[in-house]
Amino acid sequence: MKKRQLAALTAALAVTIASVSGCAGSSKTSQTTAESATTAAEATTAGSTVSPDAKATDQTLASGISVGKTDAEVKKGGTLVVAMPSSPRTLDPKDYSTMYENHIMYNVAEPLYIWDQDYKSLIPNLATDCTVSEDGLSYTINLRDDVYFQPGKFQDGRKMTAEDVKYSLERSKNESSSDRICRDFFDYVEVVNDTQVILHMKEAAGPFMNMLADIGNCILPKEEVEGWGDEFGSHLIGTGPFILDEIVTDEKVTLKKNENYWGTEPNVDGIEFRIVSDSNQAINAVQTGEIDIAMYLQGESIKRAKDTGLLLQTPSSSITFVRFNLQNGPTANADVRKALTMAVDIDSLVTGIYQYGEGTRAYQPITAYSFAYDTAYNDLVPAYDVEGAKKLLAEAGYPDGFTMTLYIGSTTYREKMAQMLQYYWSQIGVTLDIKSSTMADWSAAVVDSWQADVVNSYGVSWNSNPDPYGFLEKFFSTNTVHASSNAGGYTDEEVDTWLHEGFSQTDEAARKESYGKVIEKVMNDYTGIYYAYECRNWAVSEKVHDAVLRADTQMLVATPFNNIWIEE
Repeated sequence: MKKRQLAALTAALAVTIASVSGCAGSSKTSQTTAESATTAAEATTAGSTVSPDAKATDQTLASGISVGKTDAEVKKGGTLVVAMPSSPRTLDPKDYSTMYENHIMYNVAEPLYIWDQDYKSLIPNLATDCTVSEDGLSYTINLRDDVYFQPGKFQDGRKMTAEDVKYSLERSKNESSSDRICRDFFDYVEVVNDTQVILHMKEAAGPFMNMLADIGNCILPKEEVEGWGDEFGSHLIGTGPFILDEIVTDEKVTLKKNENYWGTEPNVDGIEFRIVSDSNQAINAVQTGEIDIAMYLQGESIKRAKDTGLLLQTPSSSITFVRFNLQNGPTANADVRKALTMAVDIDSLVTGIYQYGEGTRAYQPITAYSFAYDTAYNDLVPAYDVEGAKKLLAEAGYPDGFTMTLYIGSTTYREKMAQMLQYYWSQIGVTLDIKSSTMADWSAAVVDSWQADVVNSYGVSWNSNPDPYGFLEKFFSTNTVHASSNAGGYTDEEVDTWLHEGFSQTDEAARKESYGKVIEKVMNDYTGIYYAYECRNWAVSEKVHDAVLRADTQMLVATPFNNIWIEE
């Protein structure tokens, strides 16, 4: 049997964690406890199970799970075949919108920084180091001087320089379809020389460094972008370990090894992203050897992968939750919201929704991968107490309950969640009307419905990088009231002040203090039930070595911490 291990990173980059647990039922995850940043790697064998204690108050998550990294001799060559359920729409970094595009883009193009294996800290990539001014208004970044673009139609593989950094980051600011670079705070790039730039800010922005790791901020050659124009999304050129070779819509995308890559030479000669929409079909293909890795497993296919020893699984960086209407109807009353929370056995809810271990218990409105996460706040979630909930609801003026509407996307997980809440809330006299729809219709419904005096709630999963800004600002800022992230209409002057403090500081400790105040306040306001971290689920062939499944589910093939190879 091949061993599965959670690789430790260096003390300079690792983050101290109190305890780590993978998703329940995972057959290839590892669990480790660390008292310092120099955590020793531990391993479990195929077929073993790691189950988190759902009631623990000191639980954080394991990420960067690796598979098949043994003492066996590394074999070079071959094509890594990866199944994913949908084709990319565009590979232009300014316009991408799905994870399916990310998987390809991260192997072809590169940003200045990348996330480490544990999805906790940044690693210099095309940059070598960065100095931030005391006022947070300038970032002096030194660049590698050995990086070359892949050859394309409009340049022959020239050297990357500071001018390319200026062009790419300012393009992201001015042209991206969504804000990936704090565009209202980032001003411009000053080129000092070929290997140094200064990024100037209009105002300090704490999340800025983390955003530099977004693939939307990868470094591109101006000649190729402007030469291809609107077709650049089908002809991506970057500095990464693989070169875009062919796109066959709804069938496959192929990459070939970049022979002039500045980093570690990839072990495989290429990658084929094959479009397979059915998880069971993908599992079959892994078992027969047609496919090496199947991503995005769901439902029964997860059990099949586990039973055959092929499952690689880790909690994601997303938060899955139900939020309440905070402005209209009975749920505008905090005691009503507390009663609704107390009426739900959240541990059983999570177990019932995720029957194949593809979800683990959450407590807070922030990912446990974030530096602002503190297990102390877990105790702010009220205990399951049906009689106490009934009493609280009666004291709030609703002894006979009321009727409320829950808006969800029409997925298996959301529908299971809604049906279980329907049962739990019926025990305290609350009737739940479930409105299930496509995500497009869901978004319109939750935004529009809060304008009327109706009672409702909504359920969704929200994903961001580990910076607390991507969760807390989106969920609780007055500026986001009635956007889909804050459709419940949460607004509080103190919280707005703390959110501004957290955003405008660059010192991590100071930011953590500000965001901690936000977490404590909103949890005591009972804004919602933040119940699960849904897992990333892959099936990985036994012949694949050194595959890493990180919380953001990126297909990491050749990085500073892994380099996939395939047995013959």
